[in-house]
Formats: sequence, structure tokens, C-alpha cells
Amino acid sequence: MFHARLSYLFALLFFLLMGVSLHADAYHASSDEAQHITELASAPMHCPCGLPNDADSSDEQLPVAEAQPAPPPQPLHYVVNRGDTLSKIARDFDVSVAALMMENNISNANVLTVGQRLIVPDADAAIVLPDGQFKSIERVLSSTLTAYTAGVESTGKTPESPQYGITFSGSKAEEGRTIAVDPDIIPLGTKVYIDGIGVRTAEDTGSAVKGARIDVFMNDVGEAINFGVKPNVKVYVLSTESI
Repeated sequence: MFHARLSYLFALLFFLLMGVSLHADAYHASSDEAQHITELASAPMHCPCGLPNDADSSDEQLPVAEAQPAPPPQPLHYVVNRGDTLSKIARDFDVSVAALMMENNISNANVLTVGQRLIVPDADAAIVLPDGQFKSIERVLSSTLTAYTAGVESTGKTPESPQYGITFSGSKAEEGRTIAVDPDIIPLGTKVYIDGIGVRTAEDTGSAVKGARIDVFMNDVGEAINFGVKPNVKVYVLSTESI
């Protein structure tokens, strides 16, 4: 019994001694080692991946695209028609007779030739088509504008009709493009520039559209009614030939 207790005490003493040793190895270090660990922890870290720092990136500037200068405005041309005078042409384009004569080297204001091309000196009067091309003006009309739709109130056709929304030229009427004209004045397929509205194409006709009157196509009935009647609107008939 005594030997058993003695063996037990020796074993307990052995494990206590081992525990102290292990505890010291795991959690205690010398002052030199502690100082070394502190220096490692406070030292800056270096990335081996070669990323640029702020100083390097500031030196490299991305190239800046230079702004391209706007192309100079192209002059507007007008083709002289029978019966035209410099005074009438000047009124149509809101320029002076003297400016027309100087721009086109005209010495006698009473001498014009049918088919003669005149440069309109006022660059602000230049008409730019959607495709960016400049074209000459064949005629200037003083027109009365009205509006119409594809519906029964304008054409007598219903949406069930096979010809609903189809123009006289066979195209489908489109707001922002289609106008109805008198083909004797403005041939079908002709492009015109309507003052205050823009470029439109003559694609349709109408029983009430006679002379210089123009019907502007719209989708909405209310908008067509509110458009009303607009007299004395300048309409520039564009030439089919590019300058």
C-alpha cells in the first residue's frame, strides 16, 4: 500500500515538472527574442508583386484626345428660276441685295440667268439635312400648312382597311417624314425644308391639298387638330443634286 502511494506521488511530481517545462517553452521567451519579434511586427511589409506606388502612377499620364475643330459652315446655294429677281431672292433668305451681289460678283442686279447658282452669303441660313449633306435650293415657296392623320377623319380609312396608313406614293406614312403636297407644285419624292419644322419628304396627296398648301402627317388626332392652320410659312424645295 505504501509503495503504491509512493509510486503515485513520483508520477504526479513527474507530470508537474513536465507541465512547467512545457508551459515555459510555449509562452516565455528571452528579452532578445522578444525584441526581435517586436521589430518584425513593426517593420513595413513589402509586396513582391510589383504594383506601382503613388509616385510611379502620378508620372504616367494617359494621353488626352485633342478636340477636333468643327468643320466650317458650307455656303447655301440657290438655283435661279424663271421670274426670279435679286430682290425676291434676298427677301426669301433674309439677306440684303448688296450682300448677294458682292458674294456672287454680280455687277448688274437686273441681270440673272435661269439655272444660275447663287451663293447665299448668310452662313446661318445654311440648311443641313439629316445625313449631314448640304444641298442647293431650287425654289422658295410661301405655303399654308395644315396637319392630317391616317384615320377616318382625314383619309376616310379605318385601321381594318388594307390601305390604312399607306401614302399615294406607296410608302407607309411616318410622322417626322411624310407630307402631302400638290404634285404639280412639289413632285412626289422631293425633299423640302419647312421653316420651323425641318426636312420632310413629299409622299402623299390629298383632295384639299392644292397649290402651295402642305399637309403635315401626324400620328395623333389631337395634335393634328391643335396644329391648326399656319399661313405664309417658308418652304425651301431642295435640289436633288448635291453641291
